[in-house]
Amino acid sequence: MRTVVVVAMLGTALWCAVPAAAQMELGVIKGRAVDEAGAPIAGVTIRLVNIDRGREVVLTTGKDGRFYRRGLQAVEYELSVEREGYQPIKDKVKLVAGTDRNFDFTLVKAAAAGSQQFQAGVAAFGSGDFATAATQFEAAIAQSPTVAALHVNLALAYLRLARVTDAVASLEKAAALAPNDAAIHYQLGSAYVDIRAYDKAAAALEKGLAGKPNLAADALALEATTTLGAVYFSQGKVVDAEAQFQRVLAARPGAAGAALGMAKIHFSKGELEQALALFTKVAAEHPGTPEATQAAAFIKELRKPI
Repeated sequence: MRTVVVVAMLGTALWCAVPAAAQMELGVIKGRAVDEAGAPIAGVTIRLVNIDRGREVVLTTGKDGRFYRRGLQAVEYELSVEREGYQPIKDKVKLVAGTDRNFDFTLVKAAAAGSQQFQAGVAAFGSGDFATAATQFEAAIAQSPTVAALHVNLALAYLRLARVTDAVASLEKAAALAPNDAAIHYQLGSAYVDIRAYDKAAAALEKGLAGKPNLAADALALEATTTLGAVYFSQGKVVDAEAQFQRVLAARPGAAGAALGMAKIHFSKGELEQALALFTKVAAEHPGTPEATQAAAFIKELRKPI
């Protein structure tokens, strides 16, 4: 998730969506920009150009490296991330109505070794040529093997190629190089979920969350906490799972993933009325999301005649 780097936060497919907005044509984009050591970068310019209409929206990161914009049309955008002294990022993003899109951009100094290969990798990634992107990122790493963000970018390319095991290995390397970068541990935990390595997923997510981030202010940590709850539930650690979901709901009442998780916990305990009420609420409040789809399946099962 370069001599600058593209790093989009990888949400687990189990618990990825955020509450739907009332204006169904609008979406939200937010996230942060950090350097390869994980320190926030202020003054990063994020440009979003509406591909259909050519309209441009410009955001700038604050002292904490974060950016946020709501009320954007739910369409595809050309994205650029720029800051003097760093390699620019070029990509495309598609906003979804009623869903928060979270991005974590890691910028690497433009003068670092392997910048030419990195630029070629970013260009290939942006055009959808993920095989070439992976090859170029591998070449950049050969010249700058200790830059954690390069390994994250390579992992993103591997994931697009369905090379999940290779992506996990790249994220493990990134985590070893930047042990205090919480976002890398979040991504590694999500990748472990993809290969059903739940013990490792829990360990990675726990490490990333060890600093006890403010979930109300940190969307990435909020998502990671939801994922950790899902991992605990898959391990049969129901009490621990419930604690994580309750943390999320305290920070963001009604959050889709955590609400769905609590509904599943009630279902697992045989508390069927409470489960049905929560599943129904998730389906009603988060239409069109993966959580709503799962909730609908449970509702159908619970309403079957005995």
